[in-house]
Amino acid sequence: MSRDIVLITGASSDIGLALIRRLAVAPEAPVILAHGHSGIARIAALRDALASAEIHPIEADFRSEACVAGLGEEVSRSFGPPTQIVHIPALKLVYERFSKFGWDHFEADLHIQLRSAVILLRRFLPAMARMPRARVVFLLSSVTRGVPPKFMSMYTVIKHAQLGLMRALASEYANTGLCVNAVSPGMVDTQFLDNVPELVKEMSASASPRRRNAKPDEVVDAIEFLLSPKASYITGVEIPVTGGAVY
Repeated sequence: MSRDIVLITGASSDIGLALIRRLAVAPEAPVILAHGHSGIARIAALRDALASAEIHPIEADFRSEACVAGLGEEVSRSFGPPTQIVHIPALKLVYERFSKFGWDHFEADLHIQLRSAVILLRRFLPAMARMPRARVVFLLSSVTRGVPPKFMSMYTVIKHAQLGLMRALASEYANTGLCVNAVSPGMVDTQFLDNVPELVKEMSASASPRRRNAKPDEVVDAIEFLLSPKASYITGVEIPVTGGAVY
């Protein structure tokens, strides 16, 4: 049996790096294609630390349509279509009132989070649909569930757009072996929140039934499950990782 090939976009994030660590030590470790841009050095350092794993850092600026297409071409040429794709990339969260909505930031994040997924999935899904273990997992957010939080309008819009894409693809490919799902965590203690006021993070932790925010490995647990054979009959599902804060 050939080894799985897992493409992780946004792999230089804290959750992306945690996922690489988990997959790299699995009994049947896949070939890991780890995309990054400004944080590509973090991926390279982890590759060097996990010398026995097959980790390939791939740099691309997802604000550029040409760069995304180039990444798809490089993956196809060097490895063929991936068996699994985990889509994580995003700009750091901006916490601000809608009246101060920064269109340039929104447009850049829309390209990074949504357009890149469309470009890559249009390239790879026809081949992946013929694979028995094919998986796509989006990293969404609990902002898509219940009443959305204040001061996160740009982020909320983009995550709802990704949710729509996930559900549309799950429906379109439901008669194949391809499973398309999402994980929607609440606040996670990562560098993604660097621009969020400490008080906001503390309030989120206090409001959680667990009295803390999530940890990257707890999000990875859900992603790993959706990538596994145990999730072969699950598609179109959004799993909340929120400690009971929302359902």
